[in-house]
Amino acid sequence: MMKDILIDRMPVPFDTDIVYKPVSYVDNVKHVSISGVQEKLFAVVENGKLRLAEDGEQSVYIIKPAPQNLALLNLQDMPANEYLTMQIASKVFGIDTAICGMIRLADGHLAYIVRRFDVSGQGKLAQEDVCTLLGRSAKTHGSDYKYRGSYLEVANVLRQTLPLWRFDMQRFVKLVVFNYLFSNGDAHLKNFSILRDKDQFRLSPSYDLLNTSLHISDSDFALDKGLGLPLEHTSDVFDKSGHPTIVDFRNFAKLCGLTEKQIADTLAPFANEQSNVQELCESSLLSNKCKRMFMRTYRERLARFCRGI
Repeated sequence: MMKDILIDRMPVPFDTDIVYKPVSYVDNVKHVSISGVQEKLFAVVENGKLRLAEDGEQSVYIIKPAPQNLALLNLQDMPANEYLTMQIASKVFGIDTAICGMIRLADGHLAYIVRRFDVSGQGKLAQEDVCTLLGRSAKTHGSDYKYRGSYLEVANVLRQTLPLWRFDMQRFVKLVVFNYLFSNGDAHLKNFSILRDKDQFRLSPSYDLLNTSLHISDSDFALDKGLGLPLEHTSDVFDKSGHPTIVDFRNFAKLCGLTEKQIADTLAPFANEQSNVQELCESSLLSNKCKRMFMRTYRERLARFCRGI
């Protein structure tokens, strides 16, 4: 029996009475559609227990059980994958992430749970994702609209929108590097948001972080134009192999407007393998097979990244 997890200073039982009836998907996966097949259940805490939110009730938590898309691999490992990736982002690299945990549903299957950062004690905060900021939708840019663009475009719209953009930009660049090294091929435009709390605009905590290569064959980046570097700013290694190195990320950070010190501080933790990654992976709820896959993909990406050093 697993001990209770602590979510937002409230002890929430790991074992729940929540019943989930999965929907089976058999359609082919187009691009990286993991987020499109992950069903989200909305929940609240009542008398120290989790329950599903009723129609019209403001939810505080989102529960993501394992999806049933037959085109995806290692389905039952997906909740543990997301929790592990979020923990590595937060505990190892200091990335601001949404509060999250793991629970067990009534049928015994594991599910990932995350606290909604757009809901506070005063009500719901205004939130806008980058798709909205860029004015993009399925109608204007096609069904794959959230995968169309580059991370430099995201940086530019954040720079235009956020008053404290230099601080938030450093957080954004760190997240882009993290997503590359940990094979998050679903870091699309809707997975970057800004929050408005009273009159303050800021980059939201990070969410939807997971190593998608455990479940689907992925490219380096979710966005079709990748980093969006002009040719004169790409490394020789990138020109020859098509894979970015630390040189490319350094150039990317500079084009995002970071100072040399900010760039050095941002990239330094990523330039060597962090032992805590292995420790967190080994203690995670991933299957042994997926633990090996997780570490292998991290080390492969890290080796590519370090070719520019």
